[in-house]
Amino acid sequence: MRTPSTGRETVIEADPDRIYHDRDTDEEMEVIGKLLPLSPSPSNLPWTLENLRFCNWCEQLAQKDLNDCPTCGRRMAPLGS
Repeated sequence: MRTPSTGRETVIEADPDRIYHDRDTDEEMEVIGKLLPLSPSPSNLPWTLENLRFCNWCEQLAQKDLNDCPTCGRRMAPLGS
C-alpha cells in the first residue's frame, strides 16, 4: 500500500473491507499491488515470464513444462502451436 502524497509504502496482509491510513499523515493509503496465493503445482519451474505460457482453454498462466493446465485441468496445446 502507498500513501499518495509522500510515496511511503508498506507491505501488509490487508482486509479487503477495511480502509487503511498512513500512521504519520493519516491519509488514506492506496493499494498498489496484490499477491495471489498459488496452488500447488507439479512443475519445478519458477513463475517467471520465461517459464510461463497461456492455457489455450482458460487463458490462465501455467508453467511451460506442464501438459495439463493447473487451473482448468484440461490438456494444453503443444508449445509452438
